[in-house]
Amino acid sequence: MHNLFIENMTTTLLLLGIPTLLYFIVTNKFAYKADPQLSEALANFNIFNSLYSIFLSMALITLLVNFNTVKDDTRKEAESITSAARLMSGLTNAGKLKLALLEYAKSVVNYDLKALKSGNMSNEALLAFNNLWDEVNKMQINSTKDEYAYHLVMGELSDISKSRLNRRMKAKDNLHPLVFSLLIIGYYIMLIKTYLTRLENKRIQRAYEICVFGIMLLVIVTIVDLNTPFVGIVNIETSSFNIALERVTQITLNQ
Repeated sequence: MHNLFIENMTTTLLLLGIPTLLYFIVTNKFAYKADPQLSEALANFNIFNSLYSIFLSMALITLLVNFNTVKDDTRKEAESITSAARLMSGLTNAGKLKLALLEYAKSVVNYDLKALKSGNMSNEALLAFNNLWDEVNKMQINSTKDEYAYHLVMGELSDISKSRLNRRMKAKDNLHPLVFSLLIIGYYIMLIKTYLTRLENKRIQRAYEICVFGIMLLVIVTIVDLNTPFVGIVNIETSSFNIALERVTQITLNQ
């Protein structure tokens, strides 16, 4: 199973790293002396720097908000699994339903978490979740107590369903291809602009280039990393599902 983060990061580093290395090779090998008038004219076009900075900030903030949303939904899904198991204890003859919930929790841990590395959801967890809904729909309501507990269980399962949908939608492709293309093109334009506005003092120019290129690369790499919320350097902790599985197992087997 492929790793979505490694694929995206490799593509990004190739698209950005190779032109950057070529830039340093060209500027080191060829003594280019910028036209003072050209340098002054291009230096005045700060609108590109401002627009590109705003664009990077918007992309970063958007993905951070998306990351925190998915993080909250992941925690809520794990909590709902545990809550549903506890509420099922209030239902009469809910043995099959409890086992169906336990099987779903196992499938999430054993299959879904692995599939998320490639930005997908597992078929095993989907089948287990469908079976869980089938079992809850087969429940016989024999008393007012059962009816009350049944509605509470249905509420928790609905929350799980919503969280699963969000997890599937946000596991990959949070950064639109057009936005990614603009990030790359904007970086290329910055390389060209920096080349055309070089200073005569090579040490100062090189220090400027290293700082600017370095921070820009870090920002873009962070954006690409946040695009895969379940895998990468910055990723959502999924141990809550393991904890939920332990609790559901204890509740199901001890009753």
